[in-house]
Amino acid sequence: MNENSLTINIEILQRPYYVKVKRQDEEIYRKAGQTIEKSVQKYAAKGAVYRDKQDLLAMALLENTLIALTNEQKIEEANLSNSDLEKLHSINNLLSSNLN
Repeated sequence: MNENSLTINIEILQRPYYVKVKRQDEEIYRKAGQTIEKSVQKYAAKGAVYRDKQDLLAMALLENTLIALTNEQKIEEANLSNSDLEKLHSINNLLSSNLN
């Protein structure tokens, strides 16, 4: 095994999943597992709405994917705004230099 990688155990719904990760990524993988587990527990607390563990995992997956996509969209919009802002600064500098 590479010195920069290790195998960790992520437990979801009392099932172990062994994942080979880079050492620097270990914390984020563990946090992801905890986030999934919290989502599943939240949906399980709703009781009879969900028939089995697959339903719980599907809802947790949907919830976390929506959060990721929403954050991705916000980042893209912020990047567009920064690009537009840079263009405005360039126009402003051009106008300022021509007015002087």
